[in-house]
This record gives sequence, C-alpha cells and structure tokens, in this order.
Amino acid sequence: MKNMRKTILALSLALLLAAPALAVLSPTAKADDSVENVQSLPVKEGLWNTVWYKFETPLITLIFPAKGTKPMFLWWYTNDSSNIYVVKFQGIIEYLRIDKPYYRRRFHADNTTINSALDIDAKLGSKFGYGSGQYWQYKQQLAGILLGLHSAYLPFSSCNWTLKGPEFVKEKNYWSFNFTLTKVYGHWRLQFAENNIEIRCRFYNETITEIPDKAHEDYNYTVAAGQLKFDFVVKDWRWNIDSINAFLRMHGMEEIPTNRTGLALWINMASIKLEDLQCARNEVENQAENQVETKSQMREVLINGERYAADRNETDQDEKPVQATLQLRERFREQIRLHFAVGAKEVPVGFLEFVPWARLLYPNGTTHDYVNVTASYVAAGGHLRLFIGYPYFGNYTLEHDPTIGLTSAPIIPELINPKLLLVLIGATAVIVVLVAALKIKKKPINILAVK
Repeated sequence: MKNMRKTILALSLALLLAAPALAVLSPTAKADDSVENVQSLPVKEGLWNTVWYKFETPLITLIFPAKGTKPMFLWWYTNDSSNIYVVKFQGIIEYLRIDKPYYRRRFHADNTTINSALDIDAKLGSKFGYGSGQYWQYKQQLAGILLGLHSAYLPFSSCNWTLKGPEFVKEKNYWSFNFTLTKVYGHWRLQFAENNIEIRCRFYNETITEIPDKAHEDYNYTVAAGQLKFDFVVKDWRWNIDSINAFLRMHGMEEIPTNRTGLALWINMASIKLEDLQCARNEVENQAENQVETKSQMREVLINGERYAADRNETDQDEKPVQATLQLRERFREQIRLHFAVGAKEVPVGFLEFVPWARLLYPNGTTHDYVNVTASYVAAGGHLRLFIGYPYFGNYTLEHDPTIGLTSAPIIPELINPKLLLVLIGATAVIVVLVAALKIKKKPINILAVK
C-alpha cells in the first residue's frame, strides 16, 4: 500500500509538471491573420493638432511632423490607440568593418579609430623605416589628413529637413512625400550631405507589388494597403577611407581595401502610450532630444521571429547581428522583420521590415549593382537601437527600402485548450478513483507527506 501511495503522488506531480510543457507543445491561438491581406483601404488625410500630418484608415493611423522638422513616424491600430509605435531616423554613421560586416559602435570611422585599427603607422614604418626622415615627414602629413577627416556620425537632429508633399499619385494609388536634408548645423565637414540625403515616402491605400528596376523584374516585393514604404537615399557620400587611400597611393603604399568600411543608418524603435504623445510633440516643436525614448515602454521585440528583451540597457555591449550574410541571390526573396511584442492582446501590432539588399544607382537612376545589407541592434532601456549597414558604395547613389505598418499579433501559446483539458480531466479522474479505492479500504492517505 505504501508503494501505491507513492505511485499516486508521483502521478499527481507528473501531471502538474507536464501541464506547462503540454501547453507549449499544444496548438496556439493567434489573432486574425488577415491584417496584411487587406487589398484596399479608404484613407482620410490632413493636418492634425497643428503639429502632425495624419493618414487615417479603418486599420491604421499614421502621423508625422507636418513641417518636416525631423524624420519621425508614429502609428497605431485605429481601433486601439493604447500602444503607439514610433520609428525615428537618428542619423548615419561611417564605420569600419573589422572582422564583421555589420555595425559596431566601437569601430566608428573617425581619425583615432582609423589610425589604430587599420595600423597606418605600421605601413609608414615598413615602407620608409621607423625614425627615418621620410617616416617623420610623412607621419606629419598623415596627422594633418587624419585631423581633416569628417566626423563619423551625422545626427539628423543637427540638420534641417524640408518636407515636400504629401500628394496623391492617382495612377499608383499612393500618397507620396519626401524628407530632404537641406542644412547641416555644427558639423561643417559634413556639409556635403546637404541635399544628398532623402527619405522618400509612399503611403499605400491598396496592395501592390513594387519592381524597383524594370530590367530586373524578379527583384520585387509586395507592399500591403496601409503600409508606409521608405526609400532611404544617399548620394555623393565622401568617405574618410578615400582620403587615407589617396595619401597611401601618393606615397606608393598598399591601399586599404574599401570593403573594410561601410555606412550605417541608425533607427530608434519605441512604443509609447497615448497620454505620452506630448513628448513626441516636444521633439517636433522644440527640437528636444530623446523625449520619446525616455517615455518608451517597449518590453520585447521579435526579430525574424526570435524574442529579444528591449527593456534592458545593453548599450555597454557590442551590437548583435540580425543574421549572418547569405549569398545575394538567396536574399532577394527575404525580408528582415522586427515587430513590437505587446503582450497577449489580440490586436494588430507594429512592425518595421526591410529587404537585405540595396541598389547602387548611376546618376541617371539606372542600376549599377545590388549589394548585401546587414543589420545589428541593441536594447537601450525601453527602446531598441537598430543599425542597418551598407557596404562601401563609392560615388554611386545608395537606395534602400524599409517599411513600417501593422501585422497580426504574434502567436500566443494557450495555457489550456480543449484537447489538453480532456487529458487533464481524464488524468484527474484516474487519481480520484485510486484515492477513493484506498479510502474504501479505510487506509489513511497523506498526499502531502507520504512516508
């Protein structure tokens, strides 16, 4: 009988321990998955609260600064404004691709990092002999070149942006508007960026397949109704590594491979409550910084389906790569997606996605080449810093295409579903019968302390 009591206890404990595992393995519940299958949406648009320009549909509401003060976009599910999603274009960073192709902030392409990480002094010593007259002469020239390099980081908050549009393009069924960087303040060596950086925006009211280059129709992507598509465009970027290579070439030394540098677009992703919308307004009206990030309550983000906690502050660590680089041809059908995890509410949630390739263009707008795009990220205490990395593209124009919108809520494991409930009821019934049988035999049972 003692063994029987132990068996009953073991069965009970096993049932309790197995329940969570069965829940995870069981079928899952998810919200309506038709969010991105909507083919068309009616759109109301116009000025909102004097500060914002607004697009409103039955699915999504999107706002951005009406005067184009900064490239910042906020959106939410029209029937539930309790979570407002925010994407802010923070700036661009020239960086060194040391060992890894993706952006890491400890490898900014500034004068100090370039000199140490690329070991230029060793090139001089090897060529002319340490301590020689030529060595010291050219070392002094190098110091002047390094001091003349531009800052690796161009913060978009230090720039004036000009908004053109929105205007409806009837034949394409979308609203078109552009943010153009027209003035750089406080970073005079980066003034070449003026009128050379654009964020071209298209808000779609019907689902469409985009073909960026008619000569390569296989390279396409679908944009759903209610999504906002960006073309991030950089022209005539002046690379610090080009200045270094010109010096090395002049003195007969081996040049640094250009694939050791790149340009990163820094984007902040955040989530705020409706009552905190004033903080975003402060950024627009007063050029205040990090107001949205301070209020952000973003707990998690799903990056290509994997959960990552965004409520931690890991900015003292290296950025993490989104995924390893694949062959370019394998990537034309891929999308890198990050979407906001907002708990168990079965309402559409915000996302940002992009294709892992970019186009390099000739001045006439035709395609020179396609290049791999990398990405890295880090949690910054309630919001996420995302860095989209582009390889060196010389004097060509870079064009890349992030998208924001809404998608179905992430799959949520059910704690109990009908099949699992039947299993639990059956197992419980067996235990009850066994206990009753023992009681009939007038044998006391101490389930809590079997000895």
